[in-house]
Amino acid sequence: MDATALDQSSRAPRSRLHLTVATALGSEIVGGRLAVGDLIPAEPELCTRFGVSRTVVREAVKLLASKGLLRTGSGIGTWVLPTADWNFLDPDIFAWIQESDDAETILQHLFAFRSAVEPAAAAEAARRATLEQLYALEAALEVMSQAKTDFSKWIEGDVAFHTALYIASNNLFMAPLANLFRQYFQMSFKLSSSNFHHQHCLQEHRDVFEAIRARDPERAAQVVQILLEQADQDVRAVLGKE
Repeated sequence: MDATALDQSSRAPRSRLHLTVATALGSEIVGGRLAVGDLIPAEPELCTRFGVSRTVVREAVKLLASKGLLRTGSGIGTWVLPTADWNFLDPDIFAWIQESDDAETILQHLFAFRSAVEPAAAAEAARRATLEQLYALEAALEVMSQAKTDFSKWIEGDVAFHTALYIASNNLFMAPLANLFRQYFQMSFKLSSSNFHHQHCLQEHRDVFEAIRARDPERAAQVVQILLEQADQDVRAVLGKE
């Protein structure tokens, strides 16, 4: 995105120009065109490129710094921070990831995270879930059951099911993860759902629910792990990895 693209956005309030600049630079960072450790172009160059003032550029850089993407040093310039500093839960960063070629890598990290945490969350849900939380899991299952080949409806139910599972853990650290990772769940489920067999996938989720309802923590953790392994295989198949 350059001054030509910005010209189209100039009809918007000037106070929002920094968002357009931040989006362009953020996309380049997340997409790897500006690599970790790279210095971004100096202010005068960015002003010329985007046709904006220094104030707009500084506001854009400040915004990206707040997301963990950039840091500015006196007399050094502004450089791209390591990915460990990035706020991957930020909605803008998530949007830029979806547009990048690195979405596959992000999903691999997501599956590794879920494999470490979700079985434990299921086990805790088997121990702690309230009747109301069991109803929420069952309601999500019903949405999935009715979906059949309606992928949008299936994804809606799938996200609701895993969200309800984390909440049903009633763990102060696990439960909030449901909403924090909702957008990544949606991205993952969209891929895995395009390679799914309705009855087989539904049964895997039903097995999780039945284990939680039976108050069987060991079984709940086991069947969630099986479900995750199958979902990982489905995503890899869609991406041509298997």
